[in-house]
Amino acid sequence: MAPSTVSLLRRLHDQSEAEVIARAQAQLSGTQEDFLHLVEEYEMLAPRLRGRFLETLGLSTEDFEASNGTTLSLAVSAETGKFLRNMVLAHRPTRILELGSSYGVSTLYIAEALRTLGRGTVVATERDASKCELLRAHVAAARLEDYVDVREGDVFETISALDGRFDMVFMDIWADAYLQAFQRIERLLRPGSIVLTDNMYTAEQAVEGYKRYLDAAPRFSTTTLDFESGIEFTVVVS
Repeated sequence: MAPSTVSLLRRLHDQSEAEVIARAQAQLSGTQEDFLHLVEEYEMLAPRLRGRFLETLGLSTEDFEASNGTTLSLAVSAETGKFLRNMVLAHRPTRILELGSSYGVSTLYIAEALRTLGRGTVVATERDASKCELLRAHVAAARLEDYVDVREGDVFETISALDGRFDMVFMDIWADAYLQAFQRIERLLRPGSIVLTDNMYTAEQAVEGYKRYLDAAPRFSTTTLDFESGIEFTVVVS
């Protein structure tokens, strides 16, 4: 990975972590010592238990943004980013669809892998105009423009305008929209395509319908990876 991209990603991860800490502190009552104890307890939990732990504390990113009028980067972790990069390097996709690019952290990991392979494009979708502006700036700073096609606007309108086939999809929009979004992109998938969906553990209730849909459909082989926020790893069989 290019040193300039590594430096940029480190800065974006630090920014995202600071945002998450500020969000949690704003929502929780108690002393700083109490907060640090909760953070330590969270970090010791197995990934599949973290969503339920957050629910018991009443933490919700959606509620925070609605009540405070702030925009969070909601970046994937460094470990998830490295996982995405390795998936691209292993699967060697030509066309990748990313639903929910935010400031572009996951986009950078994916596009950097495409640059390593020397080919391919990731269609990066984001509805928030301010986030799109930063997304484009980060892609340009990493000199990855040749591998990224930014689509600004409503995700469902963007999906409707797409054609052709995608070899890989990374989905990281609001969890309660996963099922509807997936059903809209099914026509864009081919046998062998893979779909990676984030936050299966941290949004456990919201993704129930999506998970049931995948489990019941013989066209898909799917499993939830016990990793970070919980990633649904789906392969298109037919």
